[in-house]
Amino acid sequence: MAKKDYTDDDGRTIVDMNVDGFRWYKPKNEEGKKAVAGKSRKEKKRLFRSAYLSLALPLICLLVGVSLTFFILYYFWL
Repeated sequence: MAKKDYTDDDGRTIVDMNVDGFRWYKPKNEEGKKAVAGKSRKEKKRLFRSAYLSLALPLICLLVGVSLTFFILYYFWL
């Protein structure tokens, strides 16, 4: 079978398929892998604290929603 000739291919990349998690992923630089490396102890503590605080509000909302659903179903349905 003959190889197909694509006349509309100009060699540009529309979407980079080098995505973290794919087995063919190759990091562009090793520096980006370790975002926490090279930071002081105070900066690391502040970084992790902000990460936990950014997850706190959705977690609280989820817990309140599940609790309210449970109590409404328990007291009014049963």
